[in-house]
Amino acid sequence: MTITIKDVAKKANVSIATVSAVVNKTKFVSEDLKARVEKAIDELGYRPNKIARSLKRKESKLIGVTVTEITNPFYPLMLKGVEDIALANGYHLILCPTGDDSEKEYELLQSMLDQGVDGIILATIDENNSPCTQLLQKEGIPHVLINRAPDDYQGNVVRIDSEKVGKMATDYLVNLGHRDIAFMGGGRLNSVQREEGYKKALLEHGLALKENRMIMSDYQITSAYNDMNSLLATGDVPTAVFAASDIMAFGAIKALLDAGYKVPEEVSVIGSDNISFSEDFRIPLTTIDVHTYEIGRIGAEILMQILANKEKEEQPHKNFLLEPKLIIRESSDIVKKLKMGMVE
Repeated sequence: MTITIKDVAKKANVSIATVSAVVNKTKFVSEDLKARVEKAIDELGYRPNKIARSLKRKESKLIGVTVTEITNPFYPLMLKGVEDIALANGYHLILCPTGDDSEKEYELLQSMLDQGVDGIILATIDENNSPCTQLLQKEGIPHVLINRAPDDYQGNVVRIDSEKVGKMATDYLVNLGHRDIAFMGGGRLNSVQREEGYKKALLEHGLALKENRMIMSDYQITSAYNDMNSLLATGDVPTAVFAASDIMAFGAIKALLDAGYKVPEEVSVIGSDNISFSEDFRIPLTTIDVHTYEIGRIGAEILMQILANKEKEEQPHKNFLLEPKLIIRESSDIVKKLKMGMVE
C-alpha cells in the first residue's frame, strides 16, 4: 500500500500543508510540529513522490545512470550511447557507481530521487536487486534496465543474449577441434548466463562437463591472473579457455604467458564484450561483441520516449534482446594436436 501525505498528516495530527512545509522546507514550522511530522514519516516509511513534486517545478533534465565501477572499461561505450541520446534531447547524466553492492545501489537510487532526476537507467540489476526496481516502481520513476536483467523482469529492458554469448564462444572453440575447454566466470548475472551457454554447447557436442574446468573468478585482471595460475599449478591444463569477460581473458592470457605457455599455439583464449582495447592487447583478443554502445543508445531512446509521453497512463514495456557477434583475432587457433596431424 502506498503511503500518502494525507496518511502522514493524519498520524501526526497536523494539516497536509504542515507536512508539505516540513518535507519541502518551504516555511517555518515549530520544532514540536516538525518532530511529530518526522516521527510519522519514519514510522510510516513515507517517501515524497518526486514525480509529483517535479510537476510543481520545471523538469530537472537529469537522468541517473548506475554502473558497477567507473574504472571498468566495459562501460565507456555503453555510457556514450546513453549520453549521445540524452544530450540530443536536452538531458544530462548523473553517474552512480554501485560497486555491485545492492544496499549501496538502493541508497544511491534514493539519493537520485531526492535530486529530482526525471528518469533512471540501470546497468547493474541482478536477481538480488529487486528492492531497487520495486523502489522505482513505487515512486513512479521512469526507468530502463540495460546490460543485464532477470529473465522474469516485467519492465523495459535492453540486453545482450548472454546465454548465446557462451554458446557461440564454446561452439567456435569446439569447431577449432578443442575438446578440453575451461570456463572462467564470476557471480554476476551475465556471467551465470554465459556459463549456461557454455554448458549447453558442451552437452550438444557430447563433451563432459568437468568440475576442474570451472574457474570461478571476478572481473579484475589480477584476480583472473591468480585464479588461472591456480589451475596451471595442477599441471592439468586445458587446450582452450572461454572467459565471461575480456578483462578476465586478459588475466588468463597473462598467467599463461608468464607460465611459459604459448597463446594460441598451446592454449586458445576467447573473451566476451569486445571492449575498446581488446584488439590492441599484447595478443589481439578473439571475443564476442555484445554491442555495448547500442545497448546504451537503445536504452536511452526508450527512456526518452517514456518521458515524452509520461502523461499517458499505460505505455507497453519494451524488451530488446540483442544478438552477439563473434570477433576472431589472434588469441585462438586450431587445437595443437590437429595442427600436428594427430588423430583424436
